[in-house]
Amino acid sequence: MTSGSIQRAADEAGLGGLIEPFALEGGWGNRALRKFTVAHVYENGCVYGHHEKDTADAVRWADVARFVQRVTEKRTNGSHTSTTYDFDVVHTDGRLFNLVGVGTRRNSSGLERFAEVVGPLVTEAQLPRFREALAGGAPVEFGWFTVRPEGIGRGRKLLPWAELEEVNVREGKVGVRRHGKRLNWAKAGVPDVPNVGAFLTLTRETDDASWRR
Repeated sequence: MTSGSIQRAADEAGLGGLIEPFALEGGWGNRALRKFTVAHVYENGCVYGHHEKDTADAVRWADVARFVQRVTEKRTNGSHTSTTYDFDVVHTDGRLFNLVGVGTRRNSSGLERFAEVVGPLVTEAQLPRFREALAGGAPVEFGWFTVRPEGIGRGRKLLPWAELEEVNVREGKVGVRRHGKRLNWAKAGVPDVPNVGAFLTLTRETDDASWRR
């Protein structure tokens, strides 16, 4: 995979300017056997490829159905030994792009900044269609949570917007708090909340959001 072939794929898909290239350095198994080892992030999407293959897959942010983040730290005798970065980018046509890297104290995974860069781009592209669905009365699923015009759902439970205190992310958990309560009304791990950036944005929008009821 050459930089020229990646750029051609980006140009054909209309992805705009390059923001940042990522090369997966650490991780599971033989790097040569992985399906994707490079991800070049552009303004309007990403090109996934392999350093030893000629094919490249271009995906626009507007066509991402789910962005799932899994970051796991490993400790031995209380000391940090490694961090595994595992991301799923699922396209609306069902294609899955899975990127995995393991970083240690000596070696980078190549994916330390991937969520920081990609998350806001995916969120910005998803929000218009999510808001449109909510304005039409349809719920939007976020794994363990559901955003509804009436409030936040968790299974059969519903927390009306008027009773919501805050939605927070702490120690890898997404917590939803009710007014006047110290403990979370509900919580879930970040990996269990696909498109967590859009979920946080929607649940933190002001009471005058046009889709809220």
